[in-house]
Amino acid sequence: MSQGHRHEEGCCGEGSGDRIEAAVARMKEKSLRVTSPRMAMLKALAAAKHPLSAEQIHSAAGDTKLDLVTVYRSLGAMEDAGIVQRHPLERGRSLYALVSPGHHHHHVICRQCGRIERLPGCDSSRIEAAARQRGFSDLTHIMEVYGVCPTCLKKSHV
Repeated sequence: MSQGHRHEEGCCGEGSGDRIEAAVARMKEKSLRVTSPRMAMLKALAAAKHPLSAEQIHSAAGDTKLDLVTVYRSLGAMEDAGIVQRHPLERGRSLYALVSPGHHHHHVICRQCGRIERLPGCDSSRIEAAARQRGFSDLTHIMEVYGVCPTCLKKSHV
């Protein structure tokens, strides 16, 4: 899969400043420290037009105090707090995007070129209701759909 993933423009709702403010408020609410390296990560994620890998976030953040281990740890904490959404790829890698409150969504990802497109909405209500019936609470989920995009399909039939 290619390193440069494409993501639909306008995927994440409001402007980057609003998304950073919402992320900082969520960090404080969840008792996560708001450090300069984490702020650099938030700014890199907010400026991105597509989900980024941990390595891309590290590079884009440009903070000399930020090492790759800190990026991974911070991403884990931010995912748990609902600040970033992890997009798992088929081969074990993950991409991350800043969450916009009320804009939860999933993607379809091309196996050949890495193109990522947002899918409309999320209807996990039946699955979550079944989990609640079994006594589970504080539910979350991850789902991505994989296939071959029309452009790659055309190329393979030429």
